[in-house]
Amino acid sequence: MRICEWISHLKFSNGYASNLARCVSMKELRLHGMKSHDCHVFMQKLIQIAFRKILPEPVWNALTEVSLLFQILCSTMLDINKVQEFEASVAAMLCNLEKIFLPAFFDSMEHLTYETRVRGPVLYRFLRDLKMKVKNKAHVETSIVEAYIIEEIDLFTYNTLSHRFFANGTVPEDMTTFV
Repeated sequence: MRICEWISHLKFSNGYASNLARCVSMKELRLHGMKSHDCHVFMQKLIQIAFRKILPEPVWNALTEVSLLFQILCSTMLDINKVQEFEASVAAMLCNLEKIFLPAFFDSMEHLTYETRVRGPVLYRFLRDLKMKVKNKAHVETSIVEAYIIEEIDLFTYNTLSHRFFANGTVPEDMTTFV
């Protein structure tokens, strides 16, 4: 309850984050309708402040480690030394988190530091991937959605049908018998 009240009174400078007070439901005591950037701000900056005096210190320390990790991974300038430090400590971080949360909750984190060190900051990868999908600059959002739909259809078709068509490593003469 204290977290929801605290968030409902937060004020940010213009352009930093949206009005998080609109995302707080005091009746249900939960956050809802947060935009992606709001989640990033909450994850990277507010978790450390919001839960400091509420949670036990081991829980707060584990959440702070995750928050700091995401700050480093999503920063515009990478400090390779910090990325390598976190890469070495990700296993311990996961163990601490698994003591608190369900064991499978943070399994996907192990590759993030390596991937960031090799491919660069997350922000630029995401923007680069989006820019590559834009074919019609007059309708950017529609173009991106169409590209994602085509990717999903392609992936589904490959995963579903490839084993039928290329079971022996050869293409059957009459492919209609396999469909």
